[in-house]
Amino acid sequence: MDLPIAGSTLAVSTGSTVYQLALAAGPYVVNIEGELAVHSPTGESLHRIPGEPHTDDLAAALTGVITAAVAADDGELRIDLDSGHRLVVEPDPYFEAWNVTAPGRYLVVCMPGGELAVWSAES
Repeated sequence: MDLPIAGSTLAVSTGSTVYQLALAAGPYVVNIEGELAVHSPTGESLHRIPGEPHTDDLAAALTGVITAAVAADDGELRIDLDSGHRLVVEPDPYFEAWNVTAPGRYLVVCMPGGELAVWSAES
């Protein structure tokens, strides 16, 4: 499923905590509570597991214009940036790994095990 955040500028939000990484994408917020990886175009990867603070390197890698954003049927989240970086969050078997929300209009949640729950004002 394509997520409606392509074209938005992605940046780490000041609301991020040790357990949740919040990313601003225009009117949308991407909350990540699971393990994530950011793959660079050079082949290097940055990883963050819940409970670890995000680093300046991670914040820099997660800044840019979103060129594509997909929630796969298995619950994997992939966000591609114009810098060539790709954010990947795998589903978690026990917890909600991530969600994308816009206040009062839109919510996609990766449920435990990878099932996607979707609420939209259009549906």
